Amino acid sequence: MKISFDLRELQTFAMLSEELSFTAVAARQNTVQSAISAQINKLEANLGQRLVSRGRGKKVSLTRDGEVFLVYVRRILSLSEEAVEAVQTANARHVLRLGTTVTLAMSIIAETLLAFSRRRPDIQIQVQCDRSDRLLQRLEDGDIDVAFMMDQGRHSFRAFVLSMDLHWASSPEFEMPQDGPIPLAFLTDGRDLRRYALRALDAAGLQGRVSYLSPHPIGVRTLVQAGLALTVMPSQTIRGPLVAAKEAFGLPPLSPIALAAYAAPHDRGDRHDILVELFAEALRAS
Repeated sequence: MKISFDLRELQTFAMLSEELSFTAVAARQNTVQSAISAQINKLEANLGQRLVSRGRGKKVSLTRDGEVFLVYVRRILSLSEEAVEAVQTANARHVLRLGTTVTLAMSIIAETLLAFSRRRPDIQIQVQCDRSDRLLQRLEDGDIDVAFMMDQGRHSFRAFVLSMDLHWASSPEFEMPQDGPIPLAFLTDGRDLRRYALRALDAAGLQGRVSYLSPHPIGVRTLVQAGLALTVMPSQTIRGPLVAAKEAFGLPPLSPIALAAYAAPHDRGDRHDILVELFAEALRAS
């Protein structure tokens, strides 16, 4: 059996769940109490269930069915608001979908987007974070318009590739162990920058151990911030509370990393080109 709902009735029911007073809801809607009662009665009649317990001398409360129904009412109202906002936003502004990594989003991306918004305030930017190896596929699938990430090799979408120095990153409170291997923190799946760290340590005759793991870059940052381990990061992405590891630690230099911007073919003006240009400027300035 299909049942259609009036959004006004759902909004009234949600308000009643908050106020637990027909009089208060009527005041909020600038109407009379009988109108509120009529809406709730109609809602209950459509559902064939009692949603609100009320009566003379009795406090208003939701029944068990009413509490269950309220969960879905809130979802419906939230989706309704989201749909309206999405349509209005799409009509009002052009959208540029940027894909990048969490590490870049928390550093270079944030600074570059401010410069971009000043040049193109008419563009709404949507940022989506993922692993570098997945972003190229999402670009090919049309899920994003521009990707800024670790270089994924030659590709017709690649706009530029530039190198950036890698640095050892730590908490200011990190203390190098007197004996034993140097503790390191990296991503769980191993497809990250650990090879740069271990290769440099091996070449310097130092021993490192991946002592801490997290499936997410934020987790790795947390482990390093706690002072438990070192990690390696592109130089421009090290932001407080993390710092470049002290020279006194005697850590070996790291090989640079290649960062690249990829842009899907488009016919939507220059907004893709401007963003790519700003990314390149940010890397050259490092």
